[in-house]
Amino acid sequence: MGLYEEIEKSYPRIMKTLSEKDLFVFKNTDSSELNMFHFGLGLWIRNNLLYPEKSYLRQLFVENGIEHPDDMSSIIILMFHDYVSKLW
Repeated sequence: MGLYEEIEKSYPRIMKTLSEKDLFVFKNTDSSELNMFHFGLGLWIRNNLLYPEKSYLRQLFVENGIEHPDDMSSIIILMFHDYVSKLW
């Protein structure tokens, strides 16, 4: 499975961590301002999706030349934002 598909598989898990209010705020944030989620949602992504030993998602990022967890979580946040924005 490719990186893009593996990131998409994480969306339901990410959605469960956000309240309706937080999801609304996230969805309505301009993509240029998503860095404000680095220490909240980004930290959760790093701790739960990227740091677990033998994380397949992290392995796929590294195989695609992306080695820093902050970069990985930023990509996930951007893609998740695009996904959520298309839902409503």
